[in-house]
Amino acid sequence: MPRLIQWDTLDVRINGDKLNAFVQTMRVAPIERLQLEFQNGRLRVSGAIRKIISVPFSVDIPEILANGRSMRVPLRSASAFGGIPIPQFLFGLMKSRLPAHLVRYEEPATLVISLDRFLPTFIDAEIQKIWIIDGGLAVTLGRGGADLPESEEPNGADTDRSDRVAQ
Repeated sequence: MPRLIQWDTLDVRINGDKLNAFVQTMRVAPIERLQLEFQNGRLRVSGAIRKIISVPFSVDIPEILANGRSMRVPLRSASAFGGIPIPQFLFGLMKSRLPAHLVRYEEPATLVISLDRFLPTFIDAEIQKIWIIDGGLAVTLGRGGADLPESEEPNGADTDRSDRVAQ
């Protein structure tokens, strides 16, 4: 069905600092600290896990794969205490602690994130490519479109915004 607004490709950037702040809200026990560092061609996730003592860790992510309406994030080069390799099977032990409404875990050591969680329902888009750049991500969306959001009022009138803020 045709949309009010359509595009063939759309290039967007995702601010790494804002994404880092968002990830903080998803942190679950036993993770004490979590930090994303965006470098050209590599995303480093570092932090600490509390298991009797605080164990620092880091995971390098060299790529984020576009897959239609989802992103696949292979977890590679994981280490603890600044260099001790972490076996990939240990990632599977954490899958039950992931926020299921945001991300799911698949073998081998891959996080899968659905675009549907982050886009309003009136936008239709697919991911073509994701680049890890200094300070964030660059994303190319493929053919897609958008309509006007559905009105909250039956007659199409907008309600007073102060009413919505107070709710």
